[in-house]
Order: sequence, then structure tokens, then C-alpha cells
Amino acid sequence: MRARTYIGATIAALAMTAVGAGVANAGPPSVDPTPYLVNGTAYFSVGSVDCGIQSNGDVGCDIPAGIAKWYDVIPVTDLAIDLPFLPAHPTFGLLGPHGRPGSLGLPDSYGDSGSSITYAGATCSGGGRGGIYCTSKGHSFSFGWSGTQTT
Repeated sequence: MRARTYIGATIAALAMTAVGAGVANAGPPSVDPTPYLVNGTAYFSVGSVDCGIQSNGDVGCDIPAGIAKWYDVIPVTDLAIDLPFLPAHPTFGLLGPHGRPGSLGLPDSYGDSGSSITYAGATCSGGGRGGIYCTSKGHSFSFGWSGTQTT
């Protein structure tokens, strides 16, 4: 009797895990990065923000003035993830632009669900009230109507 109980509990736990995993992984639809690639970098835009994901997983976005504040105090016009031992941070333009003006936009950039692009281990999602969320190398940044966050 104990064996049946154990097996039944195990199957139930696996089923709940599988169902939960399906819900937890639900997110914006992902686009194929191929049309966004220029010389090994995936360039894309979301509204007036231009971003790029390099072939080594570095990711950064150029942000119009007045949209993002680092630690809710310092106005910034870019955010990047470029070193695994540093959290997401602004480069203050010292390394040049991250994106390219006129890049292809992510589909439905202004929709509630938006879309995402994954390339070289980095993922960026755009949409949902004009926000952008990028993650790479164990760190992330986001900005939009809900403020600016970096990890």
C-alpha cells in the first residue's frame, strides 16, 4: 500500500510540476533574430528605444532622455549588461551607442503582450505599456512606465 501511495504522490507531483512549468514559462512570443542581425549583432527597437545584443551576449539599450533613472535618482540614456560580475548599469555613452537608429522594431511593441528576442544567451522583451526587459549573464534591467530596475 505504501508503494502505491508513494508512486501516486510522485506522479501527482510530476504532473503539477509539468502544468506549473507551462504556466511559468508563458511569456511574450519570441521572434527569429536572423532578420535583426547586422555583422553579428542583433539590433532592434521598441518605440523610440534602440537596443543591441552582441554575439558574446552583451546587451544594451539607448534610451531617450527623461525615461530612465538609475537607482531612481540619476538620469541615464543607456543601460547595459556587459560583464558577468557587474549588475546592469549605464555606460553614460562612453562605449558608444548600443543600438542603431532605424532598426527593425519588435512586433507588437506597443501591445499588452509585446514580443521578445533571444540571441547569444540574452533575451529582451518589449511591449506591455512601453516597457523593456533584458536579461543576460545572470543580470537584468528594465525600464518603462513602471520605473527603472537593474540587477
